[in-house]
Amino acid sequence: MNYLKTLFFVMTLFTALLGSAQDLSKHRWENRLILLISDDENNPTLKAQIAEFTKDLTGLEERKLIIYQVMPEEYKIILNGDTTKQSSKLYKTYKKTEKGFEVLLLGLDGGIKHRQSELLPLEKLYAIIDAMPMRRSEMKREKRQ
Repeated sequence: MNYLKTLFFVMTLFTALLGSAQDLSKHRWENRLILLISDDENNPTLKAQIAEFTKDLTGLEERKLIIYQVMPEEYKIILNGDTTKQSSKLYKTYKKTEKGFEVLLLGLDGGIKHRQSELLPLEKLYAIIDAMPMRRSEMKREKRQ
């Protein structure tokens, strides 16, 4: 009987994780993602981070970045669409600290490439992305055109 309980628990957990992955899987190999995770929509660091990103929308687009604002009960794509979806899956999956703000960079492969709990300056973000092998290939292709 314990085996069945364990199996049920594992399947439930797997389904929950798969559901959150499906929210982002549509971007895999097409876009890099920034997840701005906050407990409060009025968090000053969240607001400052969004303001930082609005300084260079062209640079974000060149690096194929899509930015998600993730809250405890909802998430939305910001800067290039504001459709809010009611779900706590992304928050539960990616929130890892007790701090009120986190920023995550997910690569084209969907893996977490960077995580921090304070403002991420564009220069640092660009340096991280531009050092990635896939980004270097993209830049070489762009130079040839």
